[in-house]
Amino acid sequence: MTTAADTTGRFATFFTTPLHLSRFVARRGRATKRVKTPTVLQMEAVECGAAALAMVLAYFGRFVPLEELRVECGVSRDGSKASNVLKAARAYGLDAKGFRKEPAQLRTLPVPMILHWNFNHFVVFEGFRRGGAYINDPAAGAMRISEDELDQAFTGVALVFQRSAAFVRGGERASLLRALRRRLVGSGAALAFVVTAGFALLVPGLVAPAFNKVFVDEVLIKGLATWIKPLLWLMGAGALVTAALTWLQQTYLLRLESTMSLTMSSRFLWHVLRLPVDFFAQRFAGDISYRVGINDRVARLLSGDLATTALNVTVIALYAAILFQYDVLLSLVGTTTATLNIVALRYASHVRTSVNDRMLQDRGKLMGTAIGGLQTIDTLKATGSESDFFARWAGYQAKVVNSYQRLQLVTLVLAAVPPFLLALNNALVLGLGGLRVMDGQLTMGMLIAFQALMTAFLSPVNKLVELGGTLQEVKGDMTRLDDVMRAPLDPPLGRPKTTLAPESASKLAGDLELRHVTFGYSRLEPPLIEDFSLTLKPGNRVALVGGSGSGKSTVTRLVAGLYEPWTGEVLFDGKSRHDVPREVMAASLSVVDQDICLFEDTVAANVTL
Repeated sequence: MTTAADTTGRFATFFTTPLHLSRFVARRGRATKRVKTPTVLQMEAVECGAAALAMVLAYFGRFVPLEELRVECGVSRDGSKASNVLKAARAYGLDAKGFRKEPAQLRTLPVPMILHWNFNHFVVFEGFRRGGAYINDPAAGAMRISEDELDQAFTGVALVFQRSAAFVRGGERASLLRALRRRLVGSGAALAFVVTAGFALLVPGLVAPAFNKVFVDEVLIKGLATWIKPLLWLMGAGALVTAALTWLQQTYLLRLESTMSLTMSSRFLWHVLRLPVDFFAQRFAGDISYRVGINDRVARLLSGDLATTALNVTVIALYAAILFQYDVLLSLVGTTTATLNIVALRYASHVRTSVNDRMLQDRGKLMGTAIGGLQTIDTLKATGSESDFFARWAGYQAKVVNSYQRLQLVTLVLAAVPPFLLALNNALVLGLGGLRVMDGQLTMGMLIAFQALMTAFLSPVNKLVELGGTLQEVKGDMTRLDDVMRAPLDPPLGRPKTTLAPESASKLAGDLELRHVTFGYSRLEPPLIEDFSLTLKPGNRVALVGGSGSGKSTVTRLVAGLYEPWTGEVLFDGKSRHDVPREVMAASLSVVDQDICLFEDTVAANVTL
């Protein structure tokens, strides 16, 4: 949700004249070709301006977290304004200007630029190419659109940027592996045991092909029947050792998954409960509840394939070295197959990541819309809005289904590659290996042992390819989790606890004073409440009267401590609310909001909770 400007006069504060335009373009140069910007998806509808600026800054080499740009762009419950986006860009060292342009005139401006879109959104424009236009939408990712679509959606407001002398590259590019590694802290002992058991499993895995070689060359071909019994005993012992080690490894992996899932979910929910009200005002409740369940999926990834990644890499290197000792030509066939697997994964990675991120956002909005509709079912029925609500819900449902189908199409194509390459590899190994046997370069037993080793070599390669696909899908999950975990806590919860004096009462007497309070939802905009004072003595009442949006509920939230005033004080019994222990405030102050939510429990429990 965005607003390009409030009035015609406000446009003059950030839109340049044609003279300024010619100077700006002359310094940067015209750019009609397409550039590629990193994709930063918005978490909620109101932060598209901040997400678009994050893409532009990342293109120039400055990586800024989205939560920081929310503040700099003045994102509030009403969205963000183009003028605030320009101010934020200048604060980071970019020379930022706004222009009024027709779609055809965008070719004269340097890219990337930010366009005002459909009168309620911001997108990053990357340029023209081959008769189409390319945008990076914070709500949907990078895409190609026709010039007619550009003409219909572009509102004429373009924000253009270039580096200034004050611009400094910096920040850290978002790293999925770094985010996952943080969640593995404290699990070192269990991971060490799992990896050790995996290395122990290499021994029977390496011995089994040798047994096959001996059985074929010595028993079947040379007819050494006396070797059968000891060979079978050794093969049986190897199978038992493999079964025991596999059971131990999987048992510890299961325990690790349970522990990590419980720990991550508990830490996540505890952090959510300590976040300020502003965080929830811009997000769907259903989306936040959906993110709690994401922790289970991440725990499965960390305790499963990711926990054995280092082991798989070692196994691949070890088996490759052994294969080349058998036969170089056949080994090149196997390594080529593995390389093609990795290339296919890299080719599909960008599409999978973009589509999956989009699907996660739409799914969160779908759940939030459904829960919100059920919570306001009385209003829907009273106003006859069931059809409108269903149309809105069905729109999100259609987006989720379409995104899921696109993701599954890419996934199915990628999933078909390893079996195809494996079958092709087996055919080539058998064909070339048969020729090598007939030439006397290999024995029949060596060829069979080589095939067993090749299968053992390609198995971890396929697992790494599958892990790569899973990591692409879980990247969006991690972004949504970190959006919560990086959010700052409610300031009162971050202060040290105040110790009650012996003579202090457990409840307040009831004297309330608001002294010269000023507050707004965006510090880049004029305050909603300015220099407001109110005194209320114990036993008295006061009614705040005003139109919708005038700040009545905001005043009550300031008194309750849900919002912090920009300036001024809220006093209880002559003391600042910051000096009153939280326990005393909770025992003395009750709030009945206009939006009632009851817990599934007794009336007494709801009243006393």
